[in-house]
Amino acid sequence: MKLASERRYQMLGAAWLAWLVNYVDWTKTAALLPLIVASLGMSTHQSGWMLFAFFICYAATQPVAGFVTDLVGAKKALALSVGGFSVFTWMMAMVNTPQQLLVLNGLFGIFAGFEVTSASRLVATWFPMRTRGRAFAFHQTAFTIGPVIVPFIAVPIAHALGSWRWTFVIMSFFGLPVLALIDRFIADRPERDARVTDAELHYIFGEEELAKKRGGLLDPARAQSAEQLPPGERITPYREIFLNRSIALMFASGFFTLLAGWGLTTWLPTYGYRELKLPLLIAGTLASIVWAGQFCGVVVGGILSDKVFGMKRTPIWILGGVVMAMALIWAATFKPGVGLPIVYLAFFIAGFAVACTPVGQLFAPYLAELLTPGAVGRSLGVVVLGGMIGSAVAQPLTAYLVVTTPAGPRFWPAFVLFAACGVLGSVCVCGMVEPQVGRTYLGYLLAGRKVRQWKSQSQPF
Repeated sequence: MKLASERRYQMLGAAWLAWLVNYVDWTKTAALLPLIVASLGMSTHQSGWMLFAFFICYAATQPVAGFVTDLVGAKKALALSVGGFSVFTWMMAMVNTPQQLLVLNGLFGIFAGFEVTSASRLVATWFPMRTRGRAFAFHQTAFTIGPVIVPFIAVPIAHALGSWRWTFVIMSFFGLPVLALIDRFIADRPERDARVTDAELHYIFGEEELAKKRGGLLDPARAQSAEQLPPGERITPYREIFLNRSIALMFASGFFTLLAGWGLTTWLPTYGYRELKLPLLIAGTLASIVWAGQFCGVVVGGILSDKVFGMKRTPIWILGGVVMAMALIWAATFKPGVGLPIVYLAFFIAGFAVACTPVGQLFAPYLAELLTPGAVGRSLGVVVLGGMIGSAVAQPLTAYLVVTTPAGPRFWPAFVLFAACGVLGSVCVCGMVEPQVGRTYLGYLLAGRKVRQWKSQSQPF
């Protein structure tokens, strides 16, 4: 196939597999948690802190991971991630106390956190603007598939071999073929890969860009002239990266939308079993329906952004938060006895909309176009930090909002909170600059779809 022979698709395939293994390895602990709790004699309190350790360490790592990605290159950062989380998966199989598991799960989260910044920079660098949305959408399907398939991998291994520890040992080796693929198919930049043809380079960067730029300075914040940078890059001072209004709003939107997204998927099985009185197996499928919706959301959102909205990213995010809020307000009205197809539909729509938010998809294309591909690592590290803080906060906050009644728990206050978070996420996006038009998307519509030129390439918006 022609696509398989082009280097950018080979790179994308390797990065996709690394993200899939990352998420499978990440979510295996939750899938095996009942067995782990029984084996180590953990209390609910201890298991909660163990899961919190992963989220908070993953979040705290993001700015560092972004800086390291831009400093040493995406290939090395991605290999570090895969190698590191594979080692700590193996080590977790050897723990004897809850305290050991907590520490190692936190260390696992640190190394897992390097994948998103490195892979995002690769996609932003290797694909031209007109196809970035679809390319990154494909990459993001890995995080929706991983949680769906992990119970069918982790649980059968544990049952067949008699211990959750064997699942951890076996899955620790999943990273080895991925490391081999990274070594074979991933390079930091297209023009530095001898196997990239001139035709593919012209497709990625354009003939004019290739002719005027052949610089070797990879850090756009240190360049004194555009000619010092490689093709597709522009001078981007640190001030533009870290004091950019749109990045600050993206940080806030990520906090709200991941608070809602992870709060929803983590607690849905409990909600289905305890409030809707569904059988345990059926209640467990509610989270899977959300992930199925997210899979469809990342695919459709990428296509809509590239094909319908003319490579604009923020309209997808504005719609995503609003639709998520509507679906969750609907779900807040459900009572025991509600039809299962109705429940599935509501949570499928919610999952679809969660994917259409700033930390669900299109963040690498957006940051590459707002700043430059060489600044994606650092800027994304800041943005994902906000989202992962929201993920960590979601767990105790959701538990606090569940109302206890004589008839059983009621989750509607949590759903109302998640809906409010969706609206707040969209409000934040409304204030972000859309790079394709030089102004906010709402400002662009109100101005009669008039495009405004950038203020300056060296000043934040």
